[in-house]
Amino acid sequence: MVERIKDILCEHTKENKVFDNDVAGVLRVNAETLASRIARNSPPIPEILLFCNRTGLDINKIVFKKNC
Repeated sequence: MVERIKDILCEHTKENKVFDNDVAGVLRVNAETLASRIARNSPPIPEILLFCNRTGLDINKIVFKKNC
């Protein structure tokens, strides 16, 4: 899911590369916390849901990689 968020951020910011720190910033979590969650293969679901709510992004685009 974090990789999909990176893809979305790349589309919206026109940056060539988006890093985990950038994702942590938009999810409003500590970068170390995000790195730990990624290492445990445990995505920060509550923070992703809040991010989608704040931005109006459809959660299906992140969870199921659907273009809604």
